[in-house]
Amino acid sequence: MLFVDGIPRPQPRPRFVRGRVISCADANAKRWISAVEAKARELRHQDAPLKGGLFVGLNFTFPAGKAHQDGEAHTARPDADNLAKLILDCLMRAGMIGDDAIVSQLLIKKSYGAKPGVLIYLNEDRRSSRTAPSWID
Repeated sequence: MLFVDGIPRPQPRPRFVRGRVISCADANAKRWISAVEAKARELRHQDAPLKGGLFVGLNFTFPAGKAHQDGEAHTARPDADNLAKLILDCLMRAGMIGDDAIVSQLLIKKSYGAKPGVLIYLNEDRRSSRTAPSWID
């Protein structure tokens, strides 16, 4: 488990302008990427990267301000999937996981709170030996 301080940012997406690909990563996104990767490198396992089915829990907290209370659901942008993509890519670059394709279970929570950042929880996915629920065919 690791906590990264800062205001969570989504994965920057390339944009096409006049037939050319340009980066849209702003300075805040670059700082957030650096902070996540630094924390992941600090805490990564000394052995090989994590392998097999992996459960990843991501708890994103945004500044509450005057309009929102601590613990209130964050329903504005950035989207949860774009936030998660940035974290998984950072964990790969930091060497904590070999490939984000090993993530078999992903839980994402976005809320407001006094201390902005992300709490990242990684664990073996112990469900993999169970049979799939009937609604998954």
